[in-house]
Amino acid sequence: MKIHTPLIRLTKAQIIRQGLQLGVDYALTSSCYDPDPEGRPYGECDSYLLRAKGFAEAGVKDPLYVRFEMV
Repeated sequence: MKIHTPLIRLTKAQIIRQGLQLGVDYALTSSCYDPDPEGRPYGECDSYLLRAKGFAEAGVKDPLYVRFEMV
């Protein structure tokens, strides 16, 4: 058995940049553990903070947070 983990050695910023190059629409993704019914992240979980840090380090506004006017 072989397990492929192509993102394991990348930082969050590198993953975000690669996703953007591939055309990922980050406005349709969420990292929140408990979003509201519309998909708005509540903004306090570790996953939210890691995502926010990754976008900041990539120098890109997170489209999900722009969508919900959280920026």
